[in-house]
Amino acid sequence: MSRRRHFLPALVVFAASTVVVSLTGVPRAEATYNFTVSINTGGSIGTMWVDAIPGGSNPAAYEAGYTWHADGSIWRMQSPLNPPLDYSESTQATALTVPGTPTVVRLELYPKPTNNYWTPYDPWSGNVGGVHAQRERAKDGASWLTFGTVPLPIVGVGDAFRIEGDVVSATPTPTGRVQIDLFQIDCQYPEVCPTTKRSTTGAWVGAFATGQNKNGKWTGSVGWPGRYIVFIRDTATNRHVHGFMDIASGNVPAIDLDAICFGLDICTYDSGTPAVPTGGFHPTNPTRILDTRINLGIANGPLRPGDGRSNSGYVTVRHDELLNHEFKVTGVAGIPESGVSAVLLNVTADTPPTQGFLSVYPKPTAVTDVFWDQATFRTPATSNLNLYPRETTPNLVLARVGPGGKIRLNFYSGGSMHIIADVAGWFDTGAPSTSPGGLGFTGIAPTRIYDTREESRDEYGIFEAGDDRVVAVAGIAGVPADATSVAVNITALPQGRGYVTAYPNGQPKPNASNLNLNPGHVRANMAVVRVGDDGSIRIAVEETDSEIIVDVFGYYGSGGGLTTTIDPVRIVDSRTGLGTPKRPMGQQEIRTVQVGGGAGVPSNATAVILNVTAVDTTTWGFLTVWPSNLERPYVSNLNWSAGRTVPNMVMVRLAPDGTISLFNELGTAHVIVDVFGYVT
Repeated sequence: MSRRRHFLPALVVFAASTVVVSLTGVPRAEATYNFTVSINTGGSIGTMWVDAIPGGSNPAAYEAGYTWHADGSIWRMQSPLNPPLDYSESTQATALTVPGTPTVVRLELYPKPTNNYWTPYDPWSGNVGGVHAQRERAKDGASWLTFGTVPLPIVGVGDAFRIEGDVVSATPTPTGRVQIDLFQIDCQYPEVCPTTKRSTTGAWVGAFATGQNKNGKWTGSVGWPGRYIVFIRDTATNRHVHGFMDIASGNVPAIDLDAICFGLDICTYDSGTPAVPTGGFHPTNPTRILDTRINLGIANGPLRPGDGRSNSGYVTVRHDELLNHEFKVTGVAGIPESGVSAVLLNVTADTPPTQGFLSVYPKPTAVTDVFWDQATFRTPATSNLNLYPRETTPNLVLARVGPGGKIRLNFYSGGSMHIIADVAGWFDTGAPSTSPGGLGFTGIAPTRIYDTREESRDEYGIFEAGDDRVVAVAGIAGVPADATSVAVNITALPQGRGYVTAYPNGQPKPNASNLNLNPGHVRANMAVVRVGDDGSIRIAVEETDSEIIVDVFGYYGSGGGLTTTIDPVRIVDSRTGLGTPKRPMGQQEIRTVQVGGGAGVPSNATAVILNVTAVDTTTWGFLTVWPSNLERPYVSNLNWSAGRTVPNMVMVRLAPDGTISLFNELGTAHVIVDVFGYVT
């Protein structure tokens, strides 16, 4: 019988000491089973319940979570321990009769100072924690009913410690809002973590606790380091999840009520759906957090095709494949461990082997049994990068943070490639611990502010390889003098292979890039760049000469709207007629697209964050995106050559009616629009 079917919250109490339990009995043909429990606690006084789980029961009943004992198949026995006296809940007796023929006997033991059953158990007090222990007929043979001496976690004894962590939320967390049950388990091979303990007869024993939060804190009483399966209920939102948490002394994860899975690495929602938090932006200097070339972020080589799922019969192969397709974005590069809703990443595909695409999206929740290592895989309906053989390709990505603070990658191609990600900033959830300093976004009329092709705009002309120039942004084109970051579209007309880096003026040039250049291809990429103290940014071009164009679309600073990041959703696809006529955009054609009021974007949204892709282009050209209530600006968002599929992030203000306009300069091209977030 699988261990996972027994992880149920229970109100179990016992004396604070080691417990010696001996069970004896004989199976009965009439499908009943009698056994006697003898307890010796060395004179301590307390209360204990014994759960006996009969064979043949429905596993789903045990995995249902908080409706435990509802089917009557688990019988409980309460026993005062001094002197030893056994009796059932309703009648004193020397034996307990359980329907069916039990194959498992499970003990759940809690510390309790007295033998008064009605005295509440308090996981916040005392230096002794609870345990759960289990024996199975099939595994433990003839002696399966003998538990022997069961160890208890005691502070200062061995590696036991008090488990206490934070509760993080954008809304108040009064005592009792969060209910927690946790059970220590062994890691699944090939993962390695501190193992559960054993009794003197070999029964496995894990730390065990149940309780509720006290304001901004939660506790697991006293336990041992290791992996726990945790049941969490947010009574304010009716969100219930269960999943895995790794706990160690000095490293107790926060329960983040606004995060997917409450911050657990893997979870299933037993009730409710993940929160969709709204928060401010926290800019960072460009920082590399993923580079498979040096095993940063993903440590097992270049990114392989697929999304990490595997049907291999070898668990080591499945585990390795999963690790190759996801990376953690919280707790690195100055990003907090909790209170983070999304990150802005410049993602670069390094010389892909064949044509294909890359999707960047939050690691999903589990859809079935959390113990199944393939339970979190779902194919996304959107993409971020479209790839061509041997061409290094970047795109700015707004990535919602998934369970465990992780991002998942889906790579569709005929071979492996290296992948790089540089973080430009992160978005909070509105939680007090992380929201101070969070900035709002203000979209402006798109405006060209820098163009090396025009002498009136730049006296130096084309960038030569190694040039690093200052570009003023604050106080220009509607960007105020106190803007903290700017959203700019950078377009390069390169003469060879190279890259472009944008960063705050006055700061050292980072080991990061915004735009990767290939000869013969005009390329644009969105960048959110922190503004230097003098109101300027710097742009550096490396390894080739290139013309540079900069268009500004908005800024982050005081007075702007907060950002809500959603799971990516496609709202326009001219190939299928989704959100627009079913035909490619013609030359000089303008189309209006309704964004606000649909697809998860509210009607009061002031701006949106999109990924726009041009497909089946017939000649070179460009696409412009702007608020539909304004005249078409002299800017571009996407640039392409004939026959290319080209994406780019677009951050654009919405018209008062929630619409945007699209303009195609030359030839024809299908257009796809995916929404990743919005501003209110």
